[in-house]
Amino acid sequence: MPEPLDLVRVNVPARIAQLDFSISLPRDWNVIELPEEEVDFSAPEKFFPLMIAATPWAAVMMSAAARPGFEDGTLQDWSLFLLNSQGIRPTAFMPSTIGNVQGLVGTGQQEQEGTLLEFRFAFFEDGGRLVYLGLLAPEAISTSMEPVWKAALDGFILETVQGQTVPIGPGMGISPPPRPPEPIAEPAAVPPAPQFTDEDMGFYAKADNPATLDPEHPFNTSLRDQGIGFVPNVLELDAEAKTARLGAGAIQALIRVAFGWFVIDDGRRTMVLDPDEKIQINLSVIPKDGRTIDQILDAIQSEAEQSYPEPEFIRFANDGISALAVRNIAVNDEAIEQIHMMVDWADDSAMLRARVTSDPPSMRFAVDYADRILKSISFES
Repeated sequence: MPEPLDLVRVNVPARIAQLDFSISLPRDWNVIELPEEEVDFSAPEKFFPLMIAATPWAAVMMSAAARPGFEDGTLQDWSLFLLNSQGIRPTAFMPSTIGNVQGLVGTGQQEQEGTLLEFRFAFFEDGGRLVYLGLLAPEAISTSMEPVWKAALDGFILETVQGQTVPIGPGMGISPPPRPPEPIAEPAAVPPAPQFTDEDMGFYAKADNPATLDPEHPFNTSLRDQGIGFVPNVLELDAEAKTARLGAGAIQALIRVAFGWFVIDDGRRTMVLDPDEKIQINLSVIPKDGRTIDQILDAIQSEAEQSYPEPEFIRFANDGISALAVRNIAVNDEAIEQIHMMVDWADDSAMLRARVTSDPPSMRFAVDYADRILKSISFES
């Protein structure tokens, strides 16, 4: 039986048109501070952002936005037009209650270079104001987000209700068009799949394509628009090995990663993010300042002792990597583990650190993957 959600009430002040509201979100989600910006509805599909919230390290985001309603048509007409303008094909669409207002709720899919994304969306109109709520997640983990979406819709409260001014329109379910049966290929025509072991970078791939490294992937554009970071330049793709070579500006190095992982660089660190939201690998440069590796690890251990009540520590070194494991710690009451892996940097003034954060069952996989990333690093121009 799934554990109950740990929810908090988030109050969102009005940014435009008296659209202040409150919504229920998981306690560990981050509500992004949105920059001040001028209202611009020059394009009919353009919305003004009201709220963006995200999971701590996964490719899952919830957003709210608004724009003036259109001159004619129903809420259903408006919604279908807006979905179509974003290339989203609805797979369900029906009238529903959204907290203290009435509107339309549904799901949709969008395929981007072989990666299937699933959108949960809700539209309502109140006093001529058209409001959109949405939850974006990779299709592989989307089902697990359904309780979060339901809690958000059930708990949504629009503080200044002005009243509906246009009809919702007839609700209808929309099923995906039937796919024609795929021809059965002759066995000889099917190339053998690569056989990876845990020594190969491809073993850690979570997709068969590099779609997560596309700067225009919705998750990447959201982070970029919020000033969180950019996708590093992709210098080389190896489809057979399921890997990509990137230029990581924060650590002034070239790295290789497996397909299916998001990579973001904010100038201070290069973050390798798990789409299944279990693993995060942060690469950064730590100045030595006259310290030995043991002294640097001492400082990291001291910081952990101040941050957690009863952490456990293990140190080890292997094949050029010195590491400190931090166990018996938790964030938002969820058990995690961290391993700080240190290797030589481009010159003797600093060390390169990979800080690996994971839930305990995934840590072995995470550390092995981080080890492959560290051993792929080069400092050529």
